[in-house]
Amino acid sequence: MRAANYSSMNIFNKEQVKEINNIIKENFIEGKDDAAADSLKTSNVKFVNLGKIQKYIHPFIDFCLTANNNFYSFDLHPLTSLKKLNYNSYDEGTEYSWHIDAVPRDPVRDIKLTALLNLSEENYQGGELVLFRGNEFICKEFNTPGSAIIFPAFTNHKVNKITSGTRHTLAIWMSGPKFR
Repeated sequence: MRAANYSSMNIFNKEQVKEINNIIKENFIEGKDDAAADSLKTSNVKFVNLGKIQKYIHPFIDFCLTANNNFYSFDLHPLTSLKKLNYNSYDEGTEYSWHIDAVPRDPVRDIKLTALLNLSEENYQGGELVLFRGNEFICKEFNTPGSAIIFPAFTNHKVNKITSGTRHTLAIWMSGPKFR
């Protein structure tokens, strides 16, 4: 098995981040989000269907698919317009403890990749994305609004507690046939 790794890139500027946030906020849908097993998740989560924002985040989707082609080569199911994406808001004092992204009881699919887009419009402190790669590794480049990161969903990761401000991210879990 490969060592845990990730790919990141700065994709959108501040004006584009603001436009994406506005489109997302106009298209929220109802839903329920469960934290990963045995983890603490205190962020606020809302949802949006990919089809409502796809033309605005196309460079992000392109980045994800290219990273999979270049680094992971996972068999992935196509992303459809009804794919539900998580819009996470971390306010002061909120966090998400160590976890992996998985659907353990699903007999058909596994989440293969976790893809995140930083949609923060204001400065925040804390809230670092931390991956476990033999030891804790802070992904500093993901703190920049408009930046994206993708990594295997089985990589243990967390979001440190926000100490001031608000951090917004859009999450896409790319799934495929069960791992063999």
